[in-house]
Amino acid sequence: MALLLNLGAIAADQFAAPLLFSSSPLWAATACLLLVWRRGEITSPPGDPSLEVSISRGRVAAFLAAHVLLVVLASGLSSTIRAFSGSVTAAGALLALWKLCVLVPVILLFPWTAWKKLSTIYFPEIIAASIVLLTFFPSRALGTIWPWYGQVLGRCVYTLARVFVPGLTYLGDLNPTLSGSSLDVTIIPECSGISGLELFDYLFGIVMILDWNRLRKGRALIGYWAGLFAMLLGNTIRITSLVVLGNRGFAEIVARFHIAAGSIFFSVVFLVFLSIIYAWMLGKNDATSQTQPAL
Repeated sequence: MALLLNLGAIAADQFAAPLLFSSSPLWAATACLLLVWRRGEITSPPGDPSLEVSISRGRVAAFLAAHVLLVVLASGLSSTIRAFSGSVTAAGALLALWKLCVLVPVILLFPWTAWKKLSTIYFPEIIAASIVLLTFFPSRALGTIWPWYGQVLGRCVYTLARVFVPGLTYLGDLNPTLSGSSLDVTIIPECSGISGLELFDYLFGIVMILDWNRLRKGRALIGYWAGLFAMLLGNTIRITSLVVLGNRGFAEIVARFHIAAGSIFFSVVFLVFLSIIYAWMLGKNDATSQTQPAL
């Protein structure tokens, strides 16, 4: 009930005050709700009383009042701070942080002692929701670091591609360009691998929800970070292959199909990665080794 109230209040805040709109709190609240639902009923260990908490009307009233206050403040300040929304400045960063305040009133629904016990029981779900809040769909973050990351990506592609493309040159502008005899490839922010990261977030999130009760939570966390790295590495290999093929007689095909082929490529990378790590995240390899007789 607390998670449903929280999700509904966040959506209402963003509808009533568009300045508060941010998809991150919605995704995080939804992820936490789904994972707690997948967790199912909690059985207390012997000697430990059952966790019984209730939401009083007074706490619900305080919770709703806090959300109304956020909406009123956002509406009153919208004309003053709207110009900073999405800007890469200190004010823009503070505004982005303020949008996360819609998550704060939920603490009013339970007393502190109940929250301590809930946070212990649902610690994996809280960590998962925090990761969703801070890392899922990082288009703005990649856009912010693009001047630096674009150069790193361009240099990596150049280092790999020049082995197969003699005479390849590198122009390190804001959007790096690799110039070959038959095809010049300019790496723009849309080539940063953001589509691959977003696809990974969607697909990995679905796997987590479906298999949440079977997963080794620590290994799933490692698998998530490893998967992000795998998608970025795959994107580097993808761009390198475009440079190599484009300068090896396939320039027309590369120019025609490189955008459409991206989603297919990232889907294949995800499936290969999942096939490698899935059994390990479930702990099946450990179970198999324990049941094998010693020779």
